[in-house]
Amino acid sequence: MGMMHFRDKLPLTWCLVMQLSCILHQTSSVDWPEEQSRKESLSPVDPDSKMIPEEQLRKEIPHTSDGGLASLDTNKCKPNTPFIWCLPQDYNQEKHPFTYFHLVNKSLPWDYAFRFVIEEISNINDKSQTMSISMYFAVSWLEPRLKINESATEWSEARTGPANEVNESPEILKYIWYPELEIYGLDTFGRQRVLKEMSGVRIIKNKTITYELGVRITISCRMNFDDYPLDAHTCQFQVGSYYDTHETVTCSSFFIYDLDRQRSLQHFIQIESLPSEFKVMELPSGIYAACGFQVRLQRKQMQFLVQVYLPSFMFVIVSWVSFLIKPEVVPGRMALLVTLFLVLINIFNSVRENAPISSRLNAIDLYLVVCIFLVFGALMEYAVILLLLKKRRKPMRTIDQGLRHLFAASNGAAAVPLRDTNTREMLVTYANNKAVITEAVQNAQHEQRQVCENCIVEELLFRFVSKFDGS
Repeated sequence: MGMMHFRDKLPLTWCLVMQLSCILHQTSSVDWPEEQSRKESLSPVDPDSKMIPEEQLRKEIPHTSDGGLASLDTNKCKPNTPFIWCLPQDYNQEKHPFTYFHLVNKSLPWDYAFRFVIEEISNINDKSQTMSISMYFAVSWLEPRLKINESATEWSEARTGPANEVNESPEILKYIWYPELEIYGLDTFGRQRVLKEMSGVRIIKNKTITYELGVRITISCRMNFDDYPLDAHTCQFQVGSYYDTHETVTCSSFFIYDLDRQRSLQHFIQIESLPSEFKVMELPSGIYAACGFQVRLQRKQMQFLVQVYLPSFMFVIVSWVSFLIKPEVVPGRMALLVTLFLVLINIFNSVRENAPISSRLNAIDLYLVVCIFLVFGALMEYAVILLLLKKRRKPMRTIDQGLRHLFAASNGAAAVPLRDTNTREMLVTYANNKAVITEAVQNAQHEQRQVCENCIVEELLFRFVSKFDGS
């Protein structure tokens, strides 16, 4: 009976087990929400499958009055929403503010206001003729389309800035029109950063927008080095509108410069207002207004006086001292002049290597060339003296030639008239004692005595007579 009862319940138990396994299988195939989101985040989903259709996007984006798409931002005016300032719903950042000058009862030209807080002139490069300036660059313009809530407490309380001003992030410029500017003669334009870019936007209660940022600007500067190192230069920093001519846009500017913060450079620096002749830029595309400042550069000359001018002057004076040395002291005088000449050549090469490029021989090069020429002249003067001494020391004829010239050996008669009878007797004695006199002549040649012909003859005869008197 028991065995039969178990067999009767076996099909029912088997069915229950099969149904339970099916339920567990279905449950395992369905993920929990967290697991499903994790898989979606890790799987490469086609981005286009989740994009909003273009037609739906155009319906959701607000449109301007002229049919253009308005910016997707949070600064648009919204009904029943408190605001400090906002942009109208039909605001188009591609349109210039001066097209809405009727909103503020203002006529053209539009005005840009620049402010330059100059920290220092950080570098002046003579080789590339450039000047680097570290400063805070600010530009302000009027935006008549702004909606201002004059009753907002932020205008009266200094919460986000000075009174009647509020500070905004520079990201707001993505949705607001801002001017296109050009810096004339710009080489590089670098923005200063610490953790973020050093910049900011200020909205003023009178609908003026000010954009300020810390920059390091390198501009080209035309320099003339013909008077180097006595040169002076003027460099102009000019900025203006890139597209709009002076009939549409004008500008004004002022600068702040603290000379105490200026690092020591090779120039004396003076910054002044931009002269009127540089406030207008005439280009092939039109005439543009420009604003900025002018920098005057005067090179410091003390180091050149001590390192170049004074030593060169002293070397020339020392070369003139060589005139006091006897010409016979050839090694000492020649070594002094040649050494001074080579030292001046070395100074010239060193100065020329560090000097900027000039259109002609500059002032310091001309000075060194004159110094080199003076030392070279002293060297040439000594060479002429040595040449004259050499010619003077060389006799017109040797002693034997002089004696043969004085006496005609063939007939024993004198070729030149003798002064007195004593001399004639001495010459006769010479003819009889030629061997002794020849020995005396050789001794005289050995002692290198160079005198006139008659003096030589008289000296030899005097020695001859003295020798016979002694014997």
